[in-house]
Amino acid sequence: MSFPAVPRPLHPFAHTTSRIEVISAGIDVEEEARLYDDIDETPTTPHPPRRPYSPPGPPSVFSNDIWLGDNVGESSTFARGVQISGWTSVGDIRGGAYVVYDCVVKTKEGTQIHAHKRYSDFAAFEGELLRTLPPSFRASVPPLPPKAPLARYRAAFLARRRRALEHWLSSVLLHPDVGGCVAARRWIVA
Repeated sequence: MSFPAVPRPLHPFAHTTSRIEVISAGIDVEEEARLYDDIDETPTTPHPPRRPYSPPGPPSVFSNDIWLGDNVGESSTFARGVQISGWTSVGDIRGGAYVVYDCVVKTKEGTQIHAHKRYSDFAAFEGELLRTLPPSFRASVPPLPPKAPLARYRAAFLARRRRALEHWLSSVLLHPDVGGCVAARRWIVA
């Protein structure tokens, strides 16, 4: 008794002759996300080497992970909370669409500021931080999540990028030394 050979699944775009193919409704978003994770060959841009963070003051007598500071003054940051509540695509994909993220910054006074920013705005902000911060604070700026031009309009990719950008923005704006710098304040209101 012989069984028919089971054909191996082909790449979903194996027989595509055009750049855009309309796919019928019923897309499995999780499967699509796995596919793009598997085929994403986006080169990551290496960031310049950063000095590791060196905490101020001697280590604690209780732990090597806890550092004592002088605790003089208050944090210079103006933000108390940072969230990226969502995103929206602006324009037509064929005519130069882009994605805008809704960054919600809650100030120490309780005011919520909504800043609508593109990924390029985040990249420009990172560049300005690395250019204007004192060398001792540059190591506190984490690397920005990389670009992925193949998947930039996919819902699963945008959800992951939103979380990654939210983490990055929180790390910057809630940092006690970096969060109050001129570049951070300018980025929020620009």
